[in-house]
Amino acid sequence: MSGEFAARLGRGTLGRRAVTLVAVALGLLLVAGGGSLLRAQSAAVEPPRVASVGRTTSVCTVATASGSRTDVAVVSIGSDQGRPGRLTAESVKGKKTSLDIRDLGKGRTLQQRSSSVILQAEGSMTAASTGVVLGTATSGIEAGLMAAPCLAPSTTHWFSGVGADKADQTELILTNPDEAQAEVDLRFYGRRGRVAVPGSPGITIPGRSSRMVSLSSLVETQGPLSLAIRASAGRVTAVAKELQTDRLEPDGADYQLASATPSTTVVIPSLPDGDGGRRLVVTNPGTVRASVTVEVLGLQGAYAPVGAESVELAPESSADLDLTTGLAGEFGAVKLSSDQPVTGSVISSSRRSGAQGDIAIQSAAVPLVGSGVSAVATTDVADTNLILSNGTEADTQVSFEVFSYEGVLLRQDEVFLSANSTATRRLNSPAPSYVVVKVPAGSGIYGGVVLAQPEGSVAGLATSPLTSPDVASRAPDVVADSGVGH
Repeated sequence: MSGEFAARLGRGTLGRRAVTLVAVALGLLLVAGGGSLLRAQSAAVEPPRVASVGRTTSVCTVATASGSRTDVAVVSIGSDQGRPGRLTAESVKGKKTSLDIRDLGKGRTLQQRSSSVILQAEGSMTAASTGVVLGTATSGIEAGLMAAPCLAPSTTHWFSGVGADKADQTELILTNPDEAQAEVDLRFYGRRGRVAVPGSPGITIPGRSSRMVSLSSLVETQGPLSLAIRASAGRVTAVAKELQTDRLEPDGADYQLASATPSTTVVIPSLPDGDGGRRLVVTNPGTVRASVTVEVLGLQGAYAPVGAESVELAPESSADLDLTTGLAGEFGAVKLSSDQPVTGSVISSSRRSGAQGDIAIQSAAVPLVGSGVSAVATTDVADTNLILSNGTEADTQVSFEVFSYEGVLLRQDEVFLSANSTATRRLNSPAPSYVVVKVPAGSGIYGGVVLAQPEGSVAGLATSPLTSPDVASRAPDVVADSGVGH
């Protein structure tokens, strides 16, 4: 090899090394800097099209007095018979029931339950099953209707508008479906701020059991009161049973569900129509004062309710507003917009001449994902209406289907929802049936079924929110959205 050739080879090798080093350095800079070029493409989360195969648990809370009848309606949705799955139920203590669903699209009713039921879903059923507890009574402290969906256990729960006085009492039902002991702490928010309650930290719930806690035994206070539950060990489901009286006479009962996690925008859906009161309770759990704007998502669009357009909340406090006049007895939803995270609920009461009143409680909810289901669409004990609300600025079209418990399609329809509005549909298919609402991805749709008794000695009223069965059982797929950040 000549000296000149060797020199040229050396210079070429050095040049290639330099290019390689520059490329490596640029790559390291991108990684070390958090990927400034990659940052322009944020990740969008979409639910997968195939259900995860595994096992999920949900609890159907039953806590009714003697003289009340409580049934648990359980359904699976879908029609893909090629995917194996199984849905069974047992008592909290582990006693098996007759429920055993292996075909998608079918439903069953567990009649006259006296204690809570644990649903076990396997395979395809993990993303396709749900249930509703429906209680009825013609007399006594629980006269009327009580309804609540079966719920997955969690570590955090929020309740706005609980009662802790003689006329408005709350019994908190905590259920631990696991074998290990669970432990929770309770934190209360009153009109003037945090309420110190001795004995509320460290409440234990043994494995595979339920525990009822009467809030009036812990705290007695007038005015709006809200509650946060945090598990320090294990996980629980939490449902509040509200009992109201008027001059020592029964005046309504209902199950209250936990509200959505506090946020700067929350929606409280499925407000019933008809005569009676409507009271909004808003909770600010933060340490900064919150300014909250109240909107009603009505049948004709959004509007500010007269006399309840806004509210200022002190840190760690609750406030209530009368929405009776603002709602004018129509179906709708309430949208809260705040500069600090808040949550809330609406306590609705029914009134009918010559009949005892009842209450129904609507809690702040999360938007539907993929589909929303109620295991009770029609029933022999009440008239039912499907209530759908659009909490976004974009017009959206959704569809719904009503099925018999044998899986037969009874009704199919589409609903156009203008931005920030509500639409209703009367459900009158032969009972028993269930309803499935299908929504576009990221559409911000909320909904529920309102049950009302127009005849009889009690003006029964209850709401059953739509739930998305696949939310708890599906791990989200992360999909790069190249349009974000450009």
